Amino acid sequence: MPAQPNLARLRHFIGELAAVIDTAPAEPALLAQARPLLAELVRHDDWLPDDLAQPHPERYQQFLLHADSRQRFSVVSFVWGPGQRTPVHDHRVWGLIGMLRGAEDSQGFTRDAFGTLHSDGPPLRLRPGT
Repeated sequence: MPAQPNLARLRHFIGELAAVIDTAPAEPALLAQARPLLAELVRHDDWLPDDLAQPHPERYQQFLLHADSRQRFSVVSFVWGPGQRTPVHDHRVWGLIGMLRGAEDSQGFTRDAFGTLHSDGPPLRLRPGT
């Protein structure tokens, strides 16, 4: 990454995402319109300051990059070190993941009638730019 991050790229993404949300689309349309915006952002690795991409030695950590003033969305840098993981969880809200650096393996799960978790489909590996 260059010495001076290209913060204009992040600002552009935030502005474009806010404009999409302003049109109040239903969630499927919102996600369809937001996906290419995030894809364009993570296609370039020149905007995230290095200090907001440093892993914690013991666990993943997150850095808030933007909180929408109307509380409609946030942009967060989640950082994992090699081998770090999170427990099975459900965000329960809409969201998009863009991989800027490194890689992430993600596994979907479902619960059976007894509440037991079972993997659902093959693991998905996210790579930079996806």
